[in-house]
Amino acid sequence: MTMNDPLLRTDSYAKIFLYNTHETVACVPRHTIRMRDKVRPDKLREAVEQALLRFPHMMLTAEPTETAFRYRRNVQPAVVLPFDGVSTRYTIGSKDTNGYLFLVGYHDKTIYMEYQHSISDGRGFEEFIRCVLFQYLKNCGFPVENDGSVRGMDTRWSPEESANGYEQLADREFSPDGIWKKPEAVHAPEVQWGADGSEVVTEVTFPFSQLHDYAKSIGVSPLSVLAPLMMKAFDDKFGGTDKPVIAEIPVDLRPLLPTLTTRYFICFIDLPYFPEYRDLPNDEVFRRTKAFLKDQMQREQLLYRAKAAADRCESLHEADIPLAEKMQAAQKVTTDFVLEDSFLITNVGRFALPESCRPYVLDYGAILPCAVQPFALLISSYGDKMKLSVAQRDHDMQVVEDLCAGLRQLGIQPETLSYPFVVTRYNGLECGM
Repeated sequence: MTMNDPLLRTDSYAKIFLYNTHETVACVPRHTIRMRDKVRPDKLREAVEQALLRFPHMMLTAEPTETAFRYRRNVQPAVVLPFDGVSTRYTIGSKDTNGYLFLVGYHDKTIYMEYQHSISDGRGFEEFIRCVLFQYLKNCGFPVENDGSVRGMDTRWSPEESANGYEQLADREFSPDGIWKKPEAVHAPEVQWGADGSEVVTEVTFPFSQLHDYAKSIGVSPLSVLAPLMMKAFDDKFGGTDKPVIAEIPVDLRPLLPTLTTRYFICFIDLPYFPEYRDLPNDEVFRRTKAFLKDQMQREQLLYRAKAAADRCESLHEADIPLAEKMQAAQKVTTDFVLEDSFLITNVGRFALPESCRPYVLDYGAILPCAVQPFALLISSYGDKMKLSVAQRDHDMQVVEDLCAGLRQLGIQPETLSYPFVVTRYNGLECGM
């Protein structure tokens, strides 16, 4: 079942997303790019077609067999779709996207780009986004130049860009010593929602310098500030017991194991907000969070987590059992894993573009759907702005309001924008053309 064709090669871990749906796990993240000018669909479609020539390993689709989903090459033309994220809803990988496991949409001055998590992670997909945006601006006649940060048409595709990063861990053993044994976490069972219902997203935006200056003044990282603030807001509403709030946090493995791959290459750690933090000053909570992260992000521990998860997912993908049974098993593995924690926090970091592109790309952000969780937080930045995108399942804004109040206490002045978020559908049984 393993593909030898480098254009169809994906990683060991993320194949599990093939067997899930948008209802069971956050498998279709959304990236939103606000342009200076109204989007020209013809030029955008041309840019996507060009980017696929540079990223040929994105030219694939999935299809069901009796025992598994498998990838095959997709030679259909690329499409760009009218897209406002609310009134029109698509199914990624289906005839809506000509079978492609990514989606490119447009509405007025905004470009939307989504992907099915089995083919990439946030950092990897941003390489494709950069190429599409750069080619789009060139096609529109703007004087943009590649400063080397874009894998553009002036560079060559390498098979390493579709590498299975987890293969670097094959035939190696790692120790779990030091990995925190987490207790039961705080949950929010009172947050109810209908199956396949829409979500609400609040963008919390503020100058990155305000957060950077504060974090530097007490010797911590921005994540060591933002994560506890979000967890405290969650604890204030849903906690109050002796259980900790626990955030599930993906960690990019590329700094540990350098690779050009744009495929999925992460592992997950758990970050707690302990009950005793309620009585501590903010700066002490942030310092303890920094120390906890440092302790749990040791190389040996991260590689143990990565190998264990990738091996488990690969074994399930390769198992010779009926597809329906495999889908049921994969969805249980995924939801059980996700529901161990209170919610998920993803930090995709800074989105970089050549300086010549910046006047035409005004804003950038990304959203991670909640799926089976009540909340999801995605942290991103572009230019001098940082953005916290909080997806949630109900319309009670207390957690977001408390998060913003916590930022203000630190001298950070956030602006907020809330809007409905209708998640793009995915079901592997509808894939292929």
